[in-house]
Amino acid sequence: MKRIFLLALCCSWVSFSGCGEKLPADFPKVFPMTVTITDGTTPLADVRIMFFQISGSGVAYASSGLTDARGIAKISTSQGSFNKAGIPVGEFVVTVEDVIRMNDDISPEEELRMSREELTKLSQEREKRMAEIVRKVPEVLSQATRGSIEDRSPIRFTAVEGKNELAINVADYK
Repeated sequence: MKRIFLLALCCSWVSFSGCGEKLPADFPKVFPMTVTITDGTTPLADVRIMFFQISGSGVAYASSGLTDARGIAKISTSQGSFNKAGIPVGEFVVTVEDVIRMNDDISPEEELRMSREELTKLSQEREKRMAEIVRKVPEVLSQATRGSIEDRSPIRFTAVEGKNELAINVADYK
C-alpha cells in the first residue's frame, strides 16, 4: 500500500510540474500576458488577438488568444503541438479580428458526403451570411495575412520579462 501511495505521489508530481511534457529545445521563455478588448466601455467577446514578432529570437512560434465574455484574453505561445501560457520577450505587431461562428448545423462528416454542387451552394450561402454580419473590429486591425508584418496592424507591443498587459479600445481605430 505504501508503494502505491508513493507511486501515485511521484506521478502526480511529474504531471503537475510539467516534467512529463516534451519542451522543444528552441522554445522561448514566456511570461504572463493578458489582453483586454473593448469598444468604448463595452467588452468584446469572441475576438482573436495574434502577436507577430518583429524582433526577438527568430524562432518560429505563434502567440495568440481569444477573448471571453469580459473581453479578456490570456495569451499562449505555440510551437508545433506544444502550447504554453504566456508570451516571449520582444516587439510585436498585434492583430485583432472577429471570430465568426457559422452555425448551419452541417457536420464536417455531412460536408464530406455532399456533391460538388451542394458544396458550392453551401459556400455561396455562407459567403452571403458572412457579408451581412456586422463586424465588431475595424478591418485596419485584422490584416493578418496581408503584406509585411509591419503592415498587418497599427498596434505595436513590447513584451517584457514579468507580467504583460495590453488594453485595446477598437473605437480608437474606427
